[in-house]
Amino acid sequence: MLSIMSLLLIAGAPEVVPPAAAAEASASVAARATPVTIEYYYRIRWGGMDEFRSLYAKNHQPILDEMKRLGFITRIETATPFTHMAGGTRWDLRVTITYRGAEDAVGNGTGYDAAAEAAGARLFPDLAKFKAEEAKRFALVEEHWDVIVNSAE
Repeated sequence: MLSIMSLLLIAGAPEVVPPAAAAEASASVAARATPVTIEYYYRIRWGGMDEFRSLYAKNHQPILDEMKRLGFITRIETATPFTHMAGGTRWDLRVTITYRGAEDAVGNGTGYDAAAEAAGARLFPDLAKFKAEEAKRFALVEEHWDVIVNSAE
């Protein structure tokens, strides 16, 4: 018969998990991750919208598309307002991205950041040109903010 001390030792002992089971458990956790949707708003300097959209489509959208292909992102949607808004509330572009989980949304240990960097390096081998164009794109931004949204389900 086991003593209470033996039971406590057994219960408190760390579980040894074979590598294959650990990988399976990790995949299971990723599959159960709760999707997170973030709306990214951009207010563009007057007269700069066409150039901003062109640089966004050329440099940033392909990286987002690759992250979707890799499964880090499940949905990407862009929208522009149909009518004009007052200056303080005005936004010119909204990009709504649904990530497979919160860790991917913030690039926290899931490999998102490394995968995005690798995608950028592969898609844009001229890093100096890419960085210069991205700096130009950001220079066209008057204001930018992010909103994490809840699902209405």
